[in-house]
Amino acid sequence: MPAFVFSRLTTPDYFLDMTSLFTPDGIAEWQRHLNDSPAFREAAGDWRGTLLLVEDDDGARRETYLEVASGRCPVARVATVDDAANAEFVLAASPTTWADLIAARSTPITAAFTGRLRLVRGDLLRLAPHAKAAAALLSAAA
Repeated sequence: MPAFVFSRLTTPDYFLDMTSLFTPDGIAEWQRHLNDSPAFREAAGDWRGTLLLVEDDDGARRETYLEVASGRCPVARVATVDDAANAEFVLAASPTTWADLIAARSTPITAAFTGRLRLVRGDLLRLAPHAKAAAALLSAAA
C-alpha cells in the first residue's frame, strides 16, 4: 500500500468521516445494513427498546434515534426533540470514540468503562445483556 494511502487511512480525519451514522443518508444506509444483518438479527433477537446516540463534539451535537425490535431496526432517523426526551437509553461520545466503536477498535463495554462512552439515561443493568447486540449494531455502521 502506498505510504500516502496508509497515512490517509490512519489519520483521525478519515475515521471522523465514518460517523455518517449521524446524517440522514448515513442513518438510512445504516438502518438498511442493520435489517440485512444476520449477526444483528441473532444478537438482538430478544431486544426491544429505543436508543438515542449522541455525538458530542465540544458543544456541537448530533443525535440519532433508533428503535430496536426483535433483531430488526424499524425506525432510524435524526432525533427529534420528542425522541431525545423519550428514548429509553441515551449514549453519548465524541466523534473519535464513535469512529473507534464503528471500526471495532473499541467495544461499547471498554469505551464505557474508560468513560469515553457515557450512558446518559437508562439502566445499565437492562442494557448490559445486550452488549453483543450493541456491538453488532455498531458493526453494521461500518
